[in-house]
Amino acid sequence: MNTRTILGKTLIIVNPTAQSGAAATAAQQVQRFLSMYMHDDSAFDVVHTTHPRHATQIASQATGYNTVLALGGDGLVHETACGLMAIGSEARPCLGVLPVGSGNDYARTLDMDQTMGADLSWLSHARKRTMDVGRIDYVGEAGRGTDYFVQTFSCGLDAAIAIGTYELRKSTGLSGDALYLASGLNVFGIGYRRFPLRVKFEDEAWQELESIIMAIQIGPTYGSGFRICPDADPSDGLFDICYAHGKIPRAIALPVFLRAKNGRHLSSRYVHGRRAQSVRLLFDGEDYPLQADGEQIRARSATITMVPSALTVLAPAMSR
Repeated sequence: MNTRTILGKTLIIVNPTAQSGAAATAAQQVQRFLSMYMHDDSAFDVVHTTHPRHATQIASQATGYNTVLALGGDGLVHETACGLMAIGSEARPCLGVLPVGSGNDYARTLDMDQTMGADLSWLSHARKRTMDVGRIDYVGEAGRGTDYFVQTFSCGLDAAIAIGTYELRKSTGLSGDALYLASGLNVFGIGYRRFPLRVKFEDEAWQELESIIMAIQIGPTYGSGFRICPDADPSDGLFDICYAHGKIPRAIALPVFLRAKNGRHLSSRYVHGRRAQSVRLLFDGEDYPLQADGEQIRARSATITMVPSALTVLAPAMSR
């Protein structure tokens, strides 16, 4: 099977600012690769994003394409997936990821290494995987809204770390592990606090928690490879959930957070794990840090619902 057969008519969405402009250069490589292997420049189109949520707008209008390739980081993948979810399942294009970002956690879930944004040969023998999506219905000061995520939704200090990377990236030029660790040290320093919330897992009774993290995962990692839910399966129709609550001293919380890099945090008595298909959350005001695939959400309440097998996604032939 050749590249044209696998991809079909293809739309490439590029975030030209990803990795300090590296994505724009990678886009030129992608165009040359597809021209060579498809032998038809009319078989693909390239669009560059120019503003936040632009990829969502572009992807939502991608009916008529067989594949939409997101060339950038997790933020672009998030926006592209949100746009694809606006298309009915029968007409929804396949999603492809070309990782050129600072975190690339969704690429990890697809068993892609960090060179696959540059080495495009895997596209010629890619396979298609059916992947779950999380739906977020939230209420905030601006009214009601709906969003989606393909890797992670979290609230609390872990979300504050993701949100904190925005300014740190601009001011320091850091990326990957170094960026997330620097943001984490900031948050666990002057930003350390507990967050009161109410949570309801599926049809169970409401619980009141003093939480420092609440991660609702489709894939195993967030924050550039932190294995917060190491056994998460992105195709099993269930969220893997990790949360830490109680009066946790900062001197204990920081080492537990650092152990999450290798998934060793689960042995802490403060850390709890479970699975569910739906979660309802009530927050103590809109200053509660929330993130979906690294993108900030402002809300007073949120209902997180599993949408099983919602996306068809390109993956390397040897992926799980």
